[in-house]
Amino acid sequence: MFREKKFVIFTRACAVTVALFTAACTRSHERTLRVLTFRDRQSAALRQALPEFEDAFKIKVQFDDIPASTVATKMMTDLAAGGTYDVYAIDEPFIPQFYSALLPVEKWPKTNVNLDLTGFEPKAIEAAKVDGGIVGLPVNGNVYQYIYRKDLFESEAEKIAFQKRFARPLRPAQSMNELLELAQFFHRPPKLYGFAPFTKMSEGTTVELLWLLAGFGYTPGSEIASPTLIDKALSHYGELLKTAPKSARSWHHSERMSAYAKGKVAQMMTWNSFFFDLEDEHKSLVVGRTGYAETPGQQATSVAGSWIAGVSKASPEIGAAAEFIRWWTSREVNERLLSKGLSTARADLLARQDLSTRFPWLTTTHLNFQRAFLRPRHNQYRATSDDLSKAFTRWIAGQATQQQTSETLIIAVGRMNDIALGNSLRKEAH
Repeated sequence: MFREKKFVIFTRACAVTVALFTAACTRSHERTLRVLTFRDRQSAALRQALPEFEDAFKIKVQFDDIPASTVATKMMTDLAAGGTYDVYAIDEPFIPQFYSALLPVEKWPKTNVNLDLTGFEPKAIEAAKVDGGIVGLPVNGNVYQYIYRKDLFESEAEKIAFQKRFARPLRPAQSMNELLELAQFFHRPPKLYGFAPFTKMSEGTTVELLWLLAGFGYTPGSEIASPTLIDKALSHYGELLKTAPKSARSWHHSERMSAYAKGKVAQMMTWNSFFFDLEDEHKSLVVGRTGYAETPGQQATSVAGSWIAGVSKASPEIGAAAEFIRWWTSREVNERLLSKGLSTARADLLARQDLSTRFPWLTTTHLNFQRAFLRPRHNQYRATSDDLSKAFTRWIAGQATQQQTSETLIIAVGRMNDIALGNSLRKEAH
């Protein structure tokens, strides 16, 4: 339990760190650290653990967690007003937009608590880099990946029927074609559907589209997609949509995760931050019945979605802010928060076999992290993402033809990548 077990290493660190903290350890909570982050199960777990940090460092933490979709806007308006937070949590694709307001990790005040970046997933650290410098530490190791109903896939009757229909063994999808065949095989409305799409206009549909294109050989952020590839991907997704409920033409995370948790979906792509609830008997009817596999495709086909926490350059408590982030991202704190639903970005935890016994998705998340790609990174990401999402959802809703959508996406994807291909923020067109 969090309160029964003192966090010894950080209590000791408080006694020997720089003078700023040495003095603070002998006083009551005279200082306050303001933190802006996203709201979900993970932030709720962290909130429970905050007294440990406050007791160790005698610093009060004002923890403002808001819906993830509004964090970037809140940060933008706060920085425009001069910056009132000491620590900001930022979603991976928006880091370049705000990096100039953050103090590079290499300039954080030194303490006796070593900052060992080798414990993190390399892709999560890559997400925290802008122009070669690291501007924060990963606090949420999210990967868009493939899950399936293993009870269906392990059924002898299903194996026989699948072999007879497709002349190959029943197994989790290893390619986009296999994904579609499985969706068609398990499509048995109204009790069971083959696939759960993400179709509500938002950043989620941009992720779904980039995953789809990657599945057909496109590498977002490093090349320009061909019209043929985009048209092929749309045709494939159109077939997948036929294996989903009719209501799925406007699904966000809540609708599709609910359908899966009720046992009505055979397979889907989703973020590992939702896995914890799938194994909660109070929230899921498929506890113990989900398989976690590598995302279909021969290359990087998972999407990395790591959030980082960075120190504001304008903070009057830079030392305390840096120490808080070190504590937040430490292996010890992350390990204990796993049982509360944390999606860690630490490879030294994801790869541990003893932990994967308790949390069966960890090993697969580690593998998918290694073959994941980052969304194209630049100051104009939000605008280019909106363009992709709008075009994709209009087509899904039947408001545009496939030819019109392909033509629109060629321009939108090209714009997103033309900027990212510059590799440096200084080369962007404003």
